Amino acid sequence: MSKTALADKSGLSLSAVSDHVERLLTEKLIKVANVGKSSGGRKPRLYTLNRHAGNVVAIELGTSSVRVALCDFDCSIICHDRAAVDLAEGPENVLKRVLALTGKLMSGHGIRKETVMGIGIGIPSPVEFISGLPVSPPIMPGWDRYPIREFWAKHFNCPCYVDNDVNVMALGEHAKGLSFEVDNMIYVKIGTGIGAGVICDGSLYRGASGSAGDIGHFDVGADVLCWCGNTGCLEATAGGKAIAGKARELAVTGRSRFLQTVLQEKGELSLKDIRAGIEQLDPLCTELIRESGEWVGRVIASLVNFSNPSLVVIGGGVAEFGDVFLASVRQGIYRRSLPLATRHLQINKSILGKMSGLIGCAFMTVDQLILGSTDNKPETFLTSSR
Repeated sequence: MSKTALADKSGLSLSAVSDHVERLLTEKLIKVANVGKSSGGRKPRLYTLNRHAGNVVAIELGTSSVRVALCDFDCSIICHDRAAVDLAEGPENVLKRVLALTGKLMSGHGIRKETVMGIGIGIPSPVEFISGLPVSPPIMPGWDRYPIREFWAKHFNCPCYVDNDVNVMALGEHAKGLSFEVDNMIYVKIGTGIGAGVICDGSLYRGASGSAGDIGHFDVGADVLCWCGNTGCLEATAGGKAIAGKARELAVTGRSRFLQTVLQEKGELSLKDIRAGIEQLDPLCTELIRESGEWVGRVIASLVNFSNPSLVVIGGGVAEFGDVFLASVRQGIYRRSLPLATRHLQINKSILGKMSGLIGCAFMTVDQLILGSTDNKPETFLTSSR
């Protein structure tokens, strides 16, 4: 973009944009990409991120595994790897394993610590973004207000940024999957748990204390006890763990011969087994996923009626079930949403898929690094319309 285009997009004066651009050029965070077409005067310079400015470490911490990626400054993934973790082991033990995996990736690809400009981490917990502290994480015992940033500061001479895992997925999808073309969207992750990341007027909405988008505990009226202690939560009814539990019941009672056979052979059932059942045209596996999709769609319908987004993105492990699940979600949304709210609504599967979290962690980091190098400090720089 040119300075003039940046001024139009950001709402800042041309002189303020020039100051910021010159500072970012001096710090080598951006570079001149090309020369634009003249509109009558001198041809404008076009600026872009300098992908060779340095590296970013992106970390996506899940309930049973962690994924680590090394990225360039334009959020492109250079390499990535994963390892099993047990969050119940506590933050010190888990983060030491993540650190070891990060070091292995760096040494294997010739990346030195001196080139790492920032670290971005997504965790399955509400996060106080300003401090980077997990807040009362229900599935992360011992992590409450643990100083994750300070852990990484002992090993890297660069800033670390921490946010909720679904928030970073929404950031990645918005920035790199959709190229900022959608200003109002809801990213819904359906995996072991269920959560949402909300992009409002082009910026991520975290809420007053960082817990916006926790839709997994919406009451859907089902007589199912949730781990949070309440009854009828969406997550306990339609999340990945709930689906696997229902599948086991179908197998034990012999109602699904396919699932019964798999359970006898493996001793357990996973979402991959249910997906295999759908591919084998097992009607009960298909019905399980349809039922889950309709429950999720009902809750999203309430969000659509309330916030009127132009796009709903479906991501997470359960989204990998494809058209069967997506069609059920759409049916649930359209059945319970107001006609005006859905007139221009699109409901699509994530463009980035499994990479949305890692790319989102990288984008969050780059965004905050650029924000930190400016005098004007909006909530975000790259996504701000101010």
